[in-house]
Amino acid sequence: MRKAVKYIRLFFAGILVLPMFILLSIVAILLGAILRLLHLKRLGEAVPHAILDAACLWIMGFLGSSVEIIGYENLPKKGEKMCFFPNHSSMIDIPVIYSTGRWPGMVAKKELWRVPIINGLLWLLHCVPLNRKSPKDAIKAIHDGVENIEKGYPMVIFPEGTRSKDGKIGEFKSGSFKMATRAGALIVPVAMKNVRKTLESADRFGIVKIYVEILPPIDSSKLTPDELKDLPLRVENMVREAYDRLPSWPKKKR
Repeated sequence: MRKAVKYIRLFFAGILVLPMFILLSIVAILLGAILRLLHLKRLGEAVPHAILDAACLWIMGFLGSSVEIIGYENLPKKGEKMCFFPNHSSMIDIPVIYSTGRWPGMVAKKELWRVPIINGLLWLLHCVPLNRKSPKDAIKAIHDGVENIEKGYPMVIFPEGTRSKDGKIGEFKSGSFKMATRAGALIVPVAMKNVRKTLESADRFGIVKIYVEILPPIDSSKLTPDELKDLPLRVENMVREAYDRLPSWPKKKR
């Protein structure tokens, strides 16, 4: 029965979530492109984001989940130089992080830029392409990400480097912080819990309560060399501590 739950969720994702997501994405890309061509920069960001907000709500709703944001007061203002550092356990992490009201770009595999619609979304969200086999490409990705941050476009980095298959938080890689520190950005640690329960580890019916805690940002421009060296472990510990205190789903019986 538990395995069936996952496939039922996948079925609903395929027939209900995916078609609407594709439709809303196309509308967002077309309107975003037109408004940017007309040099309406603010509208070119705000209108597509509003449409994609609806797409994210559709995704989360039909996957049977709700998102609670904790720590809104820690969220930097729009236009500030910022980079989000959340733990990573699910492909649903991306729409979850967008529920914060910020729309950060990310470093995406170059192969994704060849996929229709997806490549339009990557362009719309100021994402950065990366060929993982090319050290030269990695340097360019960092440079392009720094430019985005300096222009006021936030970025999101998953510092573990890959999705956790068991939900446990992995080691935060020091190289993942280069983009943020070179831009002198505000580093925003984010703890997300129960996301895998919506899809990859779904084993029961019911509304999955996803918790997202935005932790106090760290101004990387004010850190000493020693503090920069300790930064990955500092952020990792902040995320781990927040993750441990967030409620599980379903709640454990006492």
